[in-house]
Amino acid sequence: MLRKRTLTLCILIAIGALAGLYGAWLRYRVEARNHRVELAMDLADIKNLSTVSGLTVSDTIARLKRAGITSVSITEDTLAFLEQNGDLHPKHRGKYYEVTIPNPDLGVKSPPLIQRIYRGLSDRGIPVSISKNGFINRGPAVWFTPELRVLNSATGAPPTALCVAGIEYMSIRTLGIGLDPISVNTVRRAGMIPLGRISNFPGARPYTMRAVLSDLKHQGIRTVIFQGLEVMGFRGQQKDAANALRDMGIAYGQVEFGKQKGDDPLSVELKGDYIRVHSIADAEMGALDDNEIIDRYVRAARERNIRICYIRPVTLQGTDPLQTNEILITKIARGIARGHEMSFGASHEFSNTGVPGLIFALIGLGVAAGFMLLASSIFSFSDRVGWLTLLGLILVCVGLSLAGDMGRKLNALLAALVFPTLACLRRDILSPELLKKKNASSKEAAGMAITGLIVSSAITSLGIYLVVGLLATRPFMLKADQFIGIKAAHAIPILLIGLLAIAGLPTLNRNWPEEREKIRSRLSAFLSEPTRVGMLLLTLVALVIMVLIVARTGNDPGVGISGIELKFRSLLDRLLPVRPRTKEFLLGHPAFVLALALWFRGRKKWALPLFVVGVIGQVSLLNTFCHIHTPLHLSFIRDITGLVFGGVIGLGLFWLTEIIWKDTPASYLEQKSERAGTESNA
Repeated sequence: MLRKRTLTLCILIAIGALAGLYGAWLRYRVEARNHRVELAMDLADIKNLSTVSGLTVSDTIARLKRAGITSVSITEDTLAFLEQNGDLHPKHRGKYYEVTIPNPDLGVKSPPLIQRIYRGLSDRGIPVSISKNGFINRGPAVWFTPELRVLNSATGAPPTALCVAGIEYMSIRTLGIGLDPISVNTVRRAGMIPLGRISNFPGARPYTMRAVLSDLKHQGIRTVIFQGLEVMGFRGQQKDAANALRDMGIAYGQVEFGKQKGDDPLSVELKGDYIRVHSIADAEMGALDDNEIIDRYVRAARERNIRICYIRPVTLQGTDPLQTNEILITKIARGIARGHEMSFGASHEFSNTGVPGLIFALIGLGVAAGFMLLASSIFSFSDRVGWLTLLGLILVCVGLSLAGDMGRKLNALLAALVFPTLACLRRDILSPELLKKKNASSKEAAGMAITGLIVSSAITSLGIYLVVGLLATRPFMLKADQFIGIKAAHAIPILLIGLLAIAGLPTLNRNWPEEREKIRSRLSAFLSEPTRVGMLLLTLVALVIMVLIVARTGNDPGVGISGIELKFRSLLDRLLPVRPRTKEFLLGHPAFVLALALWFRGRKKWALPLFVVGVIGQVSLLNTFCHIHTPLHLSFIRDITGLVFGGVIGLGLFWLTEIIWKDTPASYLEQKSERAGTESNA
């Protein structure tokens, strides 16, 4: 009956894996339809470049366009900016204006600007009403509110001044009034895409947010990137802001690593209905060299579904700063395109994947069966208990798959814990009963080690299919939602395999009291082993490595990356299509191959510790696909590259040990190790 139950579990896992592959296919189709990227610069930066280069703004934009820039961001004007620009002159009824005078008249340069100010302030909640009678300075006056009014001359000429009469001017001085239409037209005439940059404002309400966004829409703005420390609607109005963005047909440009207040709630409310933006702050730009800047933007666009790269000038110094920036932009564009893999132009949101609920339920079957198979590999179940346990797991896992995003995230975490552990639970490695076989030759050991890596990776890939299928929705693709428990998914399989390596795999046909006594005796023998300085140091080094690996995982790693490693990563990015993960091809996979090869050669004392380290490779294989915002095909290439390089390095290390121990039989090494332990005990 055990075989029948095992066969049933394998069938259920296969069904779940096929369902996961279907979900992965739907996600891949969505990713394949969205390869267009915008390279954007701020209009203020372009004006600075034109000033230091002695060119007009239009000529500067034309040269940047030839280099690869597709879009220009325009920041909204404020009353304070208009003052600095000379378009607005605060005064007090003909007297000299001082900041201490609360209610000044505002001298305005042109009548259209008065209309902009009126419309911008009223859109942001300054109440407006029109009074039919009202006279100021012997001329007709149009009263917009008791606080704000436009003065007409007695001759009926267009208004030339604003009067604030009941509201502190300083309280509205920094309020935005919308984008300058002249700037928008300049950008459009140059054949560039205008991006709007507006700020959050006090008293934001659904109707005011819609009014502000409607003004942007009428100017032809398709994407808005919020200015300052807050997104529109912070705090407490993010749901209304999301609805306003959708209703107006304007995309939200979410700045990666921007840490703007209210960004996370707004992203969650939009459910992935936004465009991701990558930018490097001015302070960072000065600390990075050109290659690091290029790598940052290239990886952002190709590996993290970034669709707007917001580029700041690398310098305003030198004999031709514009040319210096043109060269950098050209290199960024070429790195992102990699031939014709990606194109440049107006970006757009990712569409929904449309994975049916039935697919999630079938994947839940696979997760339940995988967990049951793992439990059956460690514990002995009677036939009745085994089937009842499987039924309970199916109800729980299928229910979680249909319970929404959190339920599917829990299922994905369970799959991430189960399948790398299953992949490494090889009885020919952990079971002492199978150590009595004759030692293999070097070539046989190497071949079996590579085969073992491939077979284990294939088992881990079953978990990959389940995780990818469970999280194949747009919010996960754009990091509005994320895989949970990334550190646990790294640490728990490694700890579990380590404990089983020490205690040995249970013999499933033995009753539990007898098996418990056997495990106790194994643990007792392990704990009574003499402590040797070399082994102690090796253990400490292994523990430090394990802690560092776990600490550096996740979206907010607790340990930073050294400068040397960053340069090494940058080199790999330039040499390879996709950089493999360092802990896979330099640590996990080589240790796995070396451990298996040494095991088949009979050098078991060395093999077990290395095998536990090798678990890192299998865990990291699955973890690569937990970064759902990375395109599927790149994750696949990354894992395959890591397996190939890691396998080659592992074989190289094995042949090196064969050279070192060429004239030393494996049996002699094992006997020497055991003899040393016996003498130490004596």
